[in-house]
This record gives sequence, C-alpha cells and structure tokens, in this order.
Amino acid sequence: MNYVPVMGLEIHAELLTKSKIFCSCANAFGGGRNERVCPVCAGMPGTLPVLNREAVRLAVKAGLALGCHINRYSAFDRKNYFYPDLPKAYQITQFEYPLCSDGAVPAGDKTIRVSRIHMEEDAGKLTHDAKRGISYVDFNRCGVPLIEIVTAPDFRSVQEVQDFVSEAALRLKYAGVCDARLEQGSLRVDVNISLMPSGAAVFGTRAEIKNLNSLKSIGRAIAFEINRQTELLEAGMPVRQETRRFDERMGETVLMRSKEELQDYRYFPEPDIPPVMISRAEVDAIRRELPKMPLERVLEYTTRHGLTEEDARLIVQDRAFSDFYEEMVRVFPAYKIAANLMLGELNRNLNFSGKTISEVRFTPAMLARLCELSKTGRVSKNAAKEILAQMFETGEDPFAIAQDGGFLMREDIDAVRRCVENVLKRHTSLVADYKNGNRKIFGFLMGQVMREAGKGVNPQVAKEELTRQLEQ
Repeated sequence: MNYVPVMGLEIHAELLTKSKIFCSCANAFGGGRNERVCPVCAGMPGTLPVLNREAVRLAVKAGLALGCHINRYSAFDRKNYFYPDLPKAYQITQFEYPLCSDGAVPAGDKTIRVSRIHMEEDAGKLTHDAKRGISYVDFNRCGVPLIEIVTAPDFRSVQEVQDFVSEAALRLKYAGVCDARLEQGSLRVDVNISLMPSGAAVFGTRAEIKNLNSLKSIGRAIAFEINRQTELLEAGMPVRQETRRFDERMGETVLMRSKEELQDYRYFPEPDIPPVMISRAEVDAIRRELPKMPLERVLEYTTRHGLTEEDARLIVQDRAFSDFYEEMVRVFPAYKIAANLMLGELNRNLNFSGKTISEVRFTPAMLARLCELSKTGRVSKNAAKEILAQMFETGEDPFAIAQDGGFLMREDIDAVRRCVENVLKRHTSLVADYKNGNRKIFGFLMGQVMREAGKGVNPQVAKEELTRQLEQ
C-alpha cells in the first residue's frame, strides 16, 4: 500500500533580548556552567517572575514577519510537567490565549499555514555521563525567552519541510528576532509525522521527533521515520503516539517517552503574570520597523532589476548583504554589474578574510562608484577586481586607486599601435605561424601587448589594433 506522510512543525526560536524572559540574568550563549542563574530562574520559593517587555515586542515582530494576526489579548499559563532541567517543575508558557495566530508563509511551491506563535521560557541543559550513571544540569538556559511556532499539518515531503524552515529562519533573522543558529540551538525544530493511506482523509497516529538542529538532520530523521512507520503498518502493527529523538551517529530515531495527551500537562492560568494587552497602535508601530522580507526582495530583483532568480536568492540570504546591494544600486543603478561584483569578487574577498559585509571598510556608495567606472569603460573588468581588492584592504576611494595605480583607461591609439608594433617585431616567427593558420598564437601575442601597454590600456582597442596589424 502507498502511504502519504503528513507533517507539522513546532519550531522553538530564542529571542534576541539582553536578559531572560522573567528575570534580569543575561541572555547569552556559552560561558561557564550555571553562571547566569538567579533565584527567579532557579525556581527558588518566594520569587516572582517579571515579564520582559522587549521579549513581547520581538515576539510580535516574529508574528508579523510570519504573516500572523497579533492578538490584542494574550495570557500565560503553567504547563505542569516534570522537567528535570526546569527547577520549578513546571514551565511558564501560553496555551489558551497565544500572542499570535492564523499566519501563512510562502515557502517553495506552496504556502504553509502557521496555526499559532506563543511565548514561553526555555529549560536548562542536561549532560549524561553513561559510564558513571549520573547526569549534570546546567541552568544557564533556564528562562531564556522563546517563541514556539506551530504550523498546520501541511507538509507532505522533506523538501517542503526544509523550504519552510529555511524561509522562516531567514524571516526571523531579517526581523532581528532570532539569529536562527541551528548549530547553537537558538532555533530547534520538532517534527510531528504520521502516515495515511493514499487517498484517505483521516490522518494516522503521529510520532514527534524532538530537537532537530540542521536541515540535513531534518531530512534524515523524516526519511527514517517514514520507513519505520511504513514497516509497522505493512506488518499490521499499530504506530504508537510517542516522542522520539534522532541519533545522528546511527541515523535513526530513538524512543524517548510515550507521547503525553493534553490533559497530562494540567494547564492552568499563571497567577503571577498579568495578561498581555497590546493596542493596534503598538502593533502598527512594530510593523513599521520590519524590513522588506526576502521573497519580496527576490521578486523585486528579478522583475525590476533583471537578475536571475538564483542570483537574487543568493543576495537575500543575508539581510546586511542585501541592504548593501540595495543602497549601492540606489546610488548607481547598474543592477547586474553590482550583483556580479558582490556575488563574485566581493564575496571572494569576504571569504578569504573571514569578514562579514558589515565589517568592510568602504561604503555602498564607494562600491557603486567602482561599478560606474567599470560600466562606463573607465577601467577594465580585471582592473576593477584589483581596485576592489585594494578598497578591501585600505577603504580608499576607487577613483583615487584607479588614478594612482594607472588603471584608468587610455584611448591613445598611437601609443597602442607602437606597443603592437614592438611586440610583433620581437616575435616574428610567431607572427609567421599565425599567418600560416595557427590562430591559437593570438592569445599569447595579446598578453604581450597588454603587458607592454600597461594597466590603463583599453583591451578592446588593443585587440582591434593587434588584429589589424596581423591581418595586413
């Protein structure tokens, strides 16, 4: 029998606040164990949480970036469930009244519905020592502000899941909400997956795969789980509702615990935190802070700027890189030259130096000036590469570099003619070979002419003059 996979996601994203969600401890990655812990996030009796206002603002931005409706009234609840790494033994989250709902995100070839986005606190981190039979707990992550993005079960393939995770992560980064570093755990993906017979309308029993931290792991985990559930169904055995983790080394999902039902969590309203009330004016003000989203930029770059979709998507993969490109073409709208220069030579210098676009020593306007010099024929393409390398090192103006380095094109035809004559006199035997039909020699002779003429000669003028003299 053929089965159709049905999947939904729960994505946990850490918010980029300076402090934790309910206390003043620093929200940071790394550091020594249990260095960023206070009585509040350690769950000491008698302590009271105070909601971080910036966390609410960032959660609203996330909702807007993912096309959600922002609910003017939301409230926190207690999720009563034993967390060994949450010392209160319950989690403060949002259940009945989430902050955001009813979103939609175009990803790949379809639009994925976002059922809700709610705020909650993160748990700590457990490290297990199998040899000694003990576990260590680090509470640094306790109380880190999270949003949980819950999608509808709209996914039917690995590619659709990966497309959505990539698009959602990019939108969160554009909005300045989350750095979306899966390898550091600031974005973690849970996949709920079930199988149903092809043509059926009722979903099967789902299993949840927890804490996937890369697109590759997501693909491998889903593929294994589809095979596991298929084998069970083909053998006439039931698929049980359970929570599983993905073993990277073995490439398989492993049972963690049976999946709890809703009543097992015993939600009830959080008595120590008042409801969150947000006005329409506040939401509109936050909406105005959002930049153009990646897909909007891709559409603009391909339709108005004439770029290929591949180049457009490469540019928007980093907001700072895309912003640099946009400012550059506002100064001088040579769209394709700008894109080629940034994706080619600028990227090469960035990769070689280990720097980001935010660390370069020149402005977008200066790089636009180099585009203008190249487009108008004042410098050659090869010269533009050398000029950019010097700009990268010194931050100097491209025109000054071109002038001081002798890169500016000269249109002195008499000087080019003399250079060609000198080269041909030195290589009379090669000239004879060329006239006897060996056209490959032209490239060598052209190189000699360019070396003789220097950086500032126009290659096209030199090529035309060399051809003229060889053919006469």
